[in-house]
Amino acid sequence: MDDFKGNAVHGARRVWVPLVVAGVLLALTAVEGLLAKALPASEPVPAGTVIEFGSTGQVSAQVGEGWTLDRTASDLHSGLLLTRGDVSVRLTSVEFSAGKPDNAQEMWDGMERLLGVARHSGTEVWLGEPTEFDTKWITGGLYGSLQVDTAIGTAFVLPADDDAEAVEAQVLGPFDADQADWTAATEIIDSVAFDEDDDTGETA
Repeated sequence: MDDFKGNAVHGARRVWVPLVVAGVLLALTAVEGLLAKALPASEPVPAGTVIEFGSTGQVSAQVGEGWTLDRTASDLHSGLLLTRGDVSVRLTSVEFSAGKPDNAQEMWDGMERLLGVARHSGTEVWLGEPTEFDTKWITGGLYGSLQVDTAIGTAFVLPADDDAEAVEAQVLGPFDADQADWTAATEIIDSVAFDEDDDTGETA
C-alpha cells in the first residue's frame, strides 16, 4: 500500500483485526468480561501502521500519527475504533452473503436503518443526504453529514468493486475539535482499500 502522498510503504507494522457480522453481536456480549481482561483498553498505533481487518483481513486502512486503537470497542462492537484528540473514526466491515445490494445507495439505506435503531433507543441521530465520492482505492463511495447526540461529523459507505462487501465508517467529534484531527481522520478514510486476492488471514 502507498502512504498518503502516494509513496510505497515498506516495513510498516501490519495488524489484523477480525470483525464479525452484525448477526453475532448478541453472542459476543456473553464473553465481554473475558475479552475486557484479555485486551488493554487502548493502544497507541505507530504512524504508518497498516491495519488489516474484515473476516479474512481483506480490508486495510493506514493510520497516521497520534492515533489510539480502542481494543475493547473494536472487539466487542464488530468494528475498528480509532481516536485522536476528540475525534473518533469507526470502521466496520460488512459482507453481503445473501441479498447483495445493487449499489452503494442501497448500502447507505441499510446503514440508515441501523442508525434508526439507535434513534428509537433514545440516541439522537441525524443523517444527511449522501453525496458520491471516489478515493485512490474506492470508486462510487458515498458520504453525508452525521450527528450522534452532541457529536458531529460524517458517515461513509465505501463499497468493494463487486459490491459484495463494504466498509461503513463514522467520523465524529465535538464542534470545536482540532482541525488537524479532522484532517487526519479524512486521511484514514482515504486509505481504506480492499485486497480481494488476500485470503491468507495473516495476523501480526
